[in-house]
Amino acid sequence: MSLSHPLLGAALILASIVDGGCYVGVDNDSAGQGFTAGLTQGASAGSSSDSAGSDSAGSDSAGSDSAGDDPPPELAPAPASIRLLLNRHYRNAIRDLLGEGAAAVVNPPLDTPINGFDAIGASQLALSDASVEAYENSARAAAAVAIQDLGRIGALMECQPQGPGDSECHANFIRNFGRLAWRRPLTDDEVGRYVAVAQTAALDNGDFYVGVENAIATLLQSPNFLYMVEIGEADPEDQGRRYLTSHEMATRLSFFLNDTTPPPWLLDGADDGLLDSPGGVRDAARVLLDEPAARVALDNYFAELLRLRSLDTLAKDSGVWPQWSPALAQAMRTETLMLIQDVVWQRDADFLEILDAPYTFANNLIGPLYGLTPPGGGLWGDAFVKTPLPAESKRGGILGQGALLSVLAHISSTSPTLRGKFVRETLLCEAIPAPPPGVNMVIPPEGEALPTMRERLQAHLTDPGCAACHVAMDPIGFGLENFDGLGVFRTMENGAQINTASDLNGAAFDGARELGAVVREQENVPLCIIRNLFRHSTGHVETTGELPTLMLLDDVFAEHDHSLQDLLVELVSSPTFRMVGVPE
Repeated sequence: MSLSHPLLGAALILASIVDGGCYVGVDNDSAGQGFTAGLTQGASAGSSSDSAGSDSAGSDSAGSDSAGDDPPPELAPAPASIRLLLNRHYRNAIRDLLGEGAAAVVNPPLDTPINGFDAIGASQLALSDASVEAYENSARAAAAVAIQDLGRIGALMECQPQGPGDSECHANFIRNFGRLAWRRPLTDDEVGRYVAVAQTAALDNGDFYVGVENAIATLLQSPNFLYMVEIGEADPEDQGRRYLTSHEMATRLSFFLNDTTPPPWLLDGADDGLLDSPGGVRDAARVLLDEPAARVALDNYFAELLRLRSLDTLAKDSGVWPQWSPALAQAMRTETLMLIQDVVWQRDADFLEILDAPYTFANNLIGPLYGLTPPGGGLWGDAFVKTPLPAESKRGGILGQGALLSVLAHISSTSPTLRGKFVRETLLCEAIPAPPPGVNMVIPPEGEALPTMRERLQAHLTDPGCAACHVAMDPIGFGLENFDGLGVFRTMENGAQINTASDLNGAAFDGARELGAVVREQENVPLCIIRNLFRHSTGHVETTGELPTLMLLDDVFAEHDHSLQDLLVELVSSPTFRMVGVPE
């Protein structure tokens, strides 16, 4: 029989979920004992846990209210929606559900970013026929591998099959596995439909486990697995707003903080309603942030935000930069991520330090590229070591690292425009409009009259059609011209002295470290950090009705000395993360 399961359109799914009423909290045979020891007490304050499987959303304010636990009247969340799992979400979910072997054989569609974020693309783009086929093939392959591990399958059943047609045992497996895969309990009707799938296959083949295989493959093709459903339940105080249910919160939390499906303990907490309150969400978030997966998830986020993923395919002219290699590209990626890891995880320091940190992490590829001396003397090795940066090098923070300086450059030259655009758009969250039609994009060629990139671009800026936008970007990049297209320090270009004195919004700087310090003082930078995290975690650009709540988080971020760990906890427990609007 075919293992295909129809992938419904987003509108149909939304309609069926909203019109059908509450779809969770039914027949939960495997409800757990709540959060891990020490978490239950803090999480349950203000939550409803009268009966296992309850999934009513609430707005109690257990825990700190520094971010404002109750939604402000002006909060107008974006419409409720569903969004496709990202490629890594899918792979990690299969790994955690069915094991490494099953994860190794799946091939889900690649992500397509919109507005710079994969998550926004996952919210807006429709599935193609090729994507549907990829999900079907992946589900088949994962199920075929999973069924070979009867120990894992048996752990999901509280029974011993008594022959191919043991429908009760099939139902037991489907109820338990389905709850993990769909991230909520299945209804009786849903269990019955998948038991029918399993029974048909098992009886046709005379094998109970062929039925299990078919059930797995079919459950994994359901929109309930492939999509994060974020519909919520109506706020009794405002019918235009909806609280995410406890199970929806478990899903949003886990995929944001750990890049994978909710673990059983988190679903147990959702069954008990422990994610209905801000305090419960905070407690769960802290546990998730203690997982090794949180570090990997944050690496993935910054690899996306800081363009580090493009290093894998970045082309450079070997005649200009013969030292460019895949190994150097990987070292640059590692350097940047290690700086972030040091600030966020090792020291839990002011996150703004990544902008002007007077140190980096270098090895035998990065150290010589920057002209650095190994700390303590000796020779550079493969291992990365924390290395101070001399003040005269003008290098500091992520803006002085090879990763960004390489990505924000052309194949054989630097690009002050790209570097300035990155600062404006990614660090300051300012919009740079596209060039108007018919504008001459050609930069004057280098020569004796215009030997440096700064001089060539300044000549280009005499065109009024160019100057309107480039004046906001190019001067920022001029201050980084001491660093070539790989991030190597230089003072001359084509025999001419490079002038790197510049300013950002009237604040003078010269070099990457000074630019980082100036950026750090811009009042909209902390809010921009919050906005970027919000876009990544929710799959949409913040609406005007959500921005005031994010601005409250800006104050909390400052109160917590710009600790990113604390910000993540406060973000996920804030009303704007826990609420959605009415589906469109």
